[in-house]
Amino acid sequence: MTARGSQGPPGVSWLLLVVGLMVGGMVGYALHSAVAPRSESGMPAGPADIMAGASGGDGGTSGDAGGMGQGGAMTRGGAPRMPPQVVQMVQAYKAALAKNPNDLDANIGLGNLEFDSGQYLKAIDYYSRALEIDPRNADVRVDRAIAYHATGENDTAKKELLRVVQEKPEHKNAWLNLGVVNRELGDRAEAVRAWERYLKLDPEGEHAETIRQELATLKQNG
Repeated sequence: MTARGSQGPPGVSWLLLVVGLMVGGMVGYALHSAVAPRSESGMPAGPADIMAGASGGDGGTSGDAGGMGQGGAMTRGGAPRMPPQVVQMVQAYKAALAKNPNDLDANIGLGNLEFDSGQYLKAIDYYSRALEIDPRNADVRVDRAIAYHATGENDTAKKELLRVVQEKPEHKNAWLNLGVVNRELGDRAEAVRAWERYLKLDPEGEHAETIRQELATLKQNG
């Protein structure tokens, strides 16, 4: 996974979005790139592991499109009910924005939380604010692309990811996600190109073997 860069203290990156089984059994990955800092109490930057811990999950390293695959609590209506720790994080970030609407970390943090709860349009809004503050933040741009992808706006997602790989050709997560988007757009050749570039950058990475299998399937069916 990519490093966050110079924005504040290091946090954690985690697998947020696993696209459902596709034709041929292919599974797409979208990795959360931008990480807001931990709180003074050491609270994680995002709620994935908190939600898993509240329900006996495995640490929040994977999940479905809403980040709830590890069993986050649900309300009667089906919407995720935030654990107290997450509520505290939301309140802290919103308090920070009340003082300073241009607080980069707060906008990123709220974007991450909205994404994890499946509120992709709200996540896009916060990520967009963050990019107004820091237009060259590649990690946030990748996350916004993932959110666009989650809402079905794959053309917009592709445009965002292409900008990232043009500005930062070594951004592994951008290439990985670009492969996912290209495949869903039906452009197998570009999906292969993106994933091959990802494997050159991260040949022994956590998802490298899965991507090799996906590439083999694409080439076999192509």
